[in-house]
Amino acid sequence: MHLFWWFMFAQGGVIAAVLIPVHVLVQGILGPLGIVPVVDRHYDTWVSMLGNPIVKLYLLVLIAFPFFHFAHRLRYLLVDLGLPAAKGVPAQALFYGGAVGVTLVTIWVLLTTIPISLG
Repeated sequence: MHLFWWFMFAQGGVIAAVLIPVHVLVQGILGPLGIVPVVDRHYDTWVSMLGNPIVKLYLLVLIAFPFFHFAHRLRYLLVDLGLPAAKGVPAQALFYGGAVGVTLVTIWVLLTTIPISLG
């Protein structure tokens, strides 16, 4: 399992360092300036975009992986600070279980808000 958590940590770090700033740049800065077309605040635009399964997958990755990165980084910060409880199974269950919980809630929200439309 150690390898799996390190993989999730690495992927979350890459996404947090690359995808989130690009997403903020495009959707939050360049879009409102009119440089690139983006999803606006109108309901019809949101429904058409969130019905796309690729957009749902993108949002899942954009939300879930950084939480695994955060959980792993926070746990090892506590280990480095000398907190012996951070090495135990309850700490792993708390941190990684929290990231799994956020992922499950994200999946539930993405699947129940707007139905997937393929056309």
